Formats: sequence, structure tokens, C-alpha cells
Amino acid sequence: MIQSLIFSPDPHYSEYPVNYGLAWEDVSFQTPDKSELFGWYLSPSPPLPRGEREEPKGTILFFHGNAGNISGRLFKAEGWIKRGYSVLLYDYRSYGKSSGSIQSQEQMVEDGRQVLQWLTDEKQIPLSKIILYGESLGTHLAIRLGSEFKIAAVILEAPYTSFTDLAPVHYPWIPKSMIEAMLKHFSFPNQDFIGGLKAPLFILHGTKDLTCPFYMGEKIFEEALEPKELWSIAGGGHSDLPQITGKDYWDRPARFLAKYL
Repeated sequence: MIQSLIFSPDPHYSEYPVNYGLAWEDVSFQTPDKSELFGWYLSPSPPLPRGEREEPKGTILFFHGNAGNISGRLFKAEGWIKRGYSVLLYDYRSYGKSSGSIQSQEQMVEDGRQVLQWLTDEKQIPLSKIILYGESLGTHLAIRLGSEFKIAAVILEAPYTSFTDLAPVHYPWIPKSMIEAMLKHFSFPNQDFIGGLKAPLFILHGTKDLTCPFYMGEKIFEEALEPKELWSIAGGGHSDLPQITGKDYWDRPARFLAKYL
């Protein structure tokens, strides 16, 4: 029941990289319990005439939000690829083509570690060239891995302090003690880990976000160490930031990244 309240996976892909003319490869990661995670590794350019590829500015490991799957984030990835970055999108368990089921936040973090290790081992991408991008739910994975590994930077879109704090916002009639018991394995306590982040931090958050309130993003920003930047998007909601900001949705964080890559 708790999983169904938190996660809204869609097994069907609405789009594919070919729809955007992107260069990609299908990738998969087998977990220790035999679940298989599926993803797309998207390159910043097709092969050049002399058979070489442009060296990407960096690689973005994208942790998506709680609804849909990676196909709904292809347009976000395209914006980064146009700016010279490679992007790895992957689906959590039960999302898209990924098998298995999500049992806890720690399981999700461990899966994220495995995907990050694939980038460093199989693609030979140094941590100093990897950016962790967390969208809503995915901000927890970006913060956790960013506090464990010295990567290039972390970008958080619509972060929250914890699901324990979020629950009363959406379910104010449920007693706090019951919320804590229900979210025992799914508290996603961002505020507990943000102070240990080992990378530059960029946050973008809409001031009218009704899903993850803006004040939570401010708290995360306040407790993070420098260097950091908060982009408060006036009137922005939870899922409309690209539409409201246009090219700035990519250009603002890209200018921040340019300082550290």
C-alpha cells in the first residue's frame, strides 16, 4: 500500500531516443537479487566524419521523479545533449522496462550506486566529470551519492526535506506517529544528508510548487555547504519549469557547471 501511494510507475514508453534524433545505446544493470534495470546512455553527438566523437563536457546521471518513466524525460536530456553533455537515464524497479519492485529507499540508493559504478567502470568516466541530477523523488539519490562520492556537481530540481515532512502537506488528517510508522523505509530524509554533500550544488525550484513546497528547497539550500546556487522560479509549479523558463531551464545550471568542469 505504501509503495502504491509513493510511486507511480508507467511500464509503457511514450517516446524513444530516435524520436529526437539522438545517438544512444540501450543499457541494463542486474541487481544482486536478479532484478534488471533498463536505461539509455545518450551521447552528445553522432560520429564525426573522421570517425571520432566530440569529448562531452561531462556526463549527467539523471534520477527521475516518482511518475512515468525515462521516456518522459527525453526532452530534458535533449537539452543537455545540445549543450555538449552525455546523459544516462535509467528507470527504477517496476518503471518502464525495469523489473522487480521497490522495497526501500536504501535499495534505491544501492541501485543508484551500481549505475554510477557502471559509468566509472564501463564508460571510464571519472567522477570529476559526472553530474548527479535529481528530479523531485530522485533528489534523494543525488544527495546521497553526492555525499558519498566526490563528483563534479549536483543539480536538484524541486527538492524536499523528507517524505515525513511532505506527508502532512498532502495528507494533513493522518497523525504524525502513523506517518512515521508508514514511512519507516521510505522517509527519503534529504535534510539529514545535504550537509555532507561533497560537490557544488545548484537548485531550481518553483515558488508555487504544490507538490514539494518551495520552502523545503530553501531549507535544503540553507543547510548545504558552498559553493551553491538557488534559482527560485517565480510562479513555477512542480512540473512546468521547462515551459516557464524556456532555454534558461538548461542554460542557468549549465553556466553554474561551467565553473567546475
